Amino acid sequence: MVDWKKSLVSSATGVGLAAAALIGVAAPGVAFGADWHLNSGITEEFTYDDNYRLDPSNQQSLWGFNTRPHVGIESHAPRTDLYLNGSLNYGYFPDTTSQNSFDQSADVTLNHRATRDTLGVSANVSHETTRSTEAFDTGTNFTDASRIGTGASGSWSHVLTERMSAGLGASASYVTYDTNALDDYRNFSGGPFISYVLTEKDSVSFSGTYSRYDRLTGLSLTSDYVVGKGTWSHVFTPQLSGSVSGGANYTMTDEDVQNGPSVVSTTSNNVGYDAGATITYTEERASLSGTYTHTVVPSGLGRVQERNSVGLFANYRATPLVSVGFNTSFIQQDSADNTSGGRNFVTAEPSLSWNFLPDWSARIAYRFRTQEQSGEGRAYSNGGVASVSWRLPSWSPGQGK
Repeated sequence: MVDWKKSLVSSATGVGLAAAALIGVAAPGVAFGADWHLNSGITEEFTYDDNYRLDPSNQQSLWGFNTRPHVGIESHAPRTDLYLNGSLNYGYFPDTTSQNSFDQSADVTLNHRATRDTLGVSANVSHETTRSTEAFDTGTNFTDASRIGTGASGSWSHVLTERMSAGLGASASYVTYDTNALDDYRNFSGGPFISYVLTEKDSVSFSGTYSRYDRLTGLSLTSDYVVGKGTWSHVFTPQLSGSVSGGANYTMTDEDVQNGPSVVSTTSNNVGYDAGATITYTEERASLSGTYTHTVVPSGLGRVQERNSVGLFANYRATPLVSVGFNTSFIQQDSADNTSGGRNFVTAEPSLSWNFLPDWSARIAYRFRTQEQSGEGRAYSNGGVASVSWRLPSWSPGQGK
């Protein structure tokens, strides 16, 4: 059970500290911005799932409500843009109170443009009172796995010639959990990139990245990654475009190994690779995009994973106020030695959206999921969401005068 008094106090404290820090960073930008706006809104969502843990032998249903208010500030000057956002999510599930949540997040982004240079920096902080790793290696739902994460990133690009530009990018994150099922960690990555316009329809880019992963709980585990990647993009028609990419990675990673009654860490070196493709079609009333990736890289646990993933995202505006959408994704994953870590996951979600008033919208969606993991049977899940959103009119100083 969640101790709601402690949760509310710690959440409020976290929001207050995050807001104070971000306001301290953002205030100068808002002051010098010749044009700034306040954007905010709220979404109320009902959700249901007949097997929310995707357990093949013990199905558990879940129903409840999520309330999501958010607020954003935009400040625009001739060369500088500032964005400050904050959001909350309060989840209430009457029959499964262990999944109740009170999550907060805040982020700030600053972009500055010079004659030939562009600089961007951002920072974020978040607190989540429940945690699901569905999108990651384990595909497991953890109850009461409170997560606190902080991160920062920066990038700089410079126009070398009319067709060529280059720059640097870096990011860092620090994440802690209050459960032994998930490990605290810190991560850093950074490196150079260069892009070149070949023709009016073709462009290429190359990047090199070094990443460092440190596990901070349990046995000491460190992973170092060196990745090189290239991407070619092509515009087929004004509506249709696509790209292909590929790269190689070299990793030096620690790995947990069972040695009799105890677990020890060993170090291994591996060479991996990745390849992918995307295609996008956009017209006045419809959009369609698809992605495919194939990767062989170590996971955060140090074991080499081989993963294929496919995604398809479609939207069609049937009338000026009504749109239909369909999203689906597929993940097939195995360990490199095919002994553990296997996962086969599919999700599909058709939806209908209706802007029934200028600042009001509604959405309903059906969500299907199925998953099979190593040593387990196949699980199925049927669920859905229904939501109503209200976007408050944008406000700025002097408006209405």
